Amino acid sequence: MLLLVVELLTAVILIMILSTVIIDERKRSEAEIKPVKVKGYWDGKNRRSADRLNVALGVKYAINGKMHNARSVDISTTGIRLVLHEKFEKGMPIRMEIKIPEHKHHIKAHGEIIWSNEASGEDSVPSKRSFNTGIKFYKIQPGDEEKLFAYISKQL
Repeated sequence: MLLLVVELLTAVILIMILSTVIIDERKRSEAEIKPVKVKGYWDGKNRRSADRLNVALGVKYAINGKMHNARSVDISTTGIRLVLHEKFEKGMPIRMEIKIPEHKHHIKAHGEIIWSNEASGEDSVPSKRSFNTGIKFYKIQPGDEEKLFAYISKQL
């Protein structure tokens, strides 16, 4: 009987030692794992390279040679979001003339459609189908980039 009690106590002690070793090993391995940020992975913050200014500006744009009027929702030095009455495919080139308050001349820019989706809420136009359209600038006329940067910086 005494031998059975000693064997049970030994088994309990061994189990306690083993569980302690396992717990310590897990803590050590977790401490060695360092979180890394994967390049291009969204971490919940804004991925844009430039600050956006929420502002409604008058914009004239041309796709396929036809000029149309639109308004902006927001703008940065790298791109603009427009509300358009037509959905355009990603990658389409677009030419724009953007009216900046307090400037006589329009800012002339060339861009590319990056995304387009149906507008809703305050971005939509009553009784017309509207599309939020994200455009990336790839060419801005000389001198206009500085005017745009100064306007956005002043407003932010």
